[in-house]
Amino acid sequence: MKVVIIFCVKAFYKELKQIYNTAGIDAYSEFDVRGYTNKCSGKCEAPNWFASSKDHYDSIATFSFLNQEKGDVLMKQIEEFNKGIDCCSPIHAYMLDVEKFI
Repeated sequence: MKVVIIFCVKAFYKELKQIYNTAGIDAYSEFDVRGYTNKCSGKCEAPNWFASSKDHYDSIATFSFLNQEKGDVLMKQIEEFNKGIDCCSPIHAYMLDVEKFI
């Protein structure tokens, strides 16, 4: 089993919902996130996570528990979406193994 965790700015919320639908994901959870950044030098671990031109960004975090195949489809959809935008805040996604659950 995998967990896919996704972060995106609220401006892409509608597109993220469409990505879930296109990938055939039937269930996921979401919550609001307020993202902050300090101006970072070239040594920043996550450059452009949030652009540094304002105090905070309203974002969405989602997660879903999936099998490998569905997780791969979802990750590919997000990769394709990010290729098609000209923006400093792409959708960030992580697919992790679930070691144990009850």
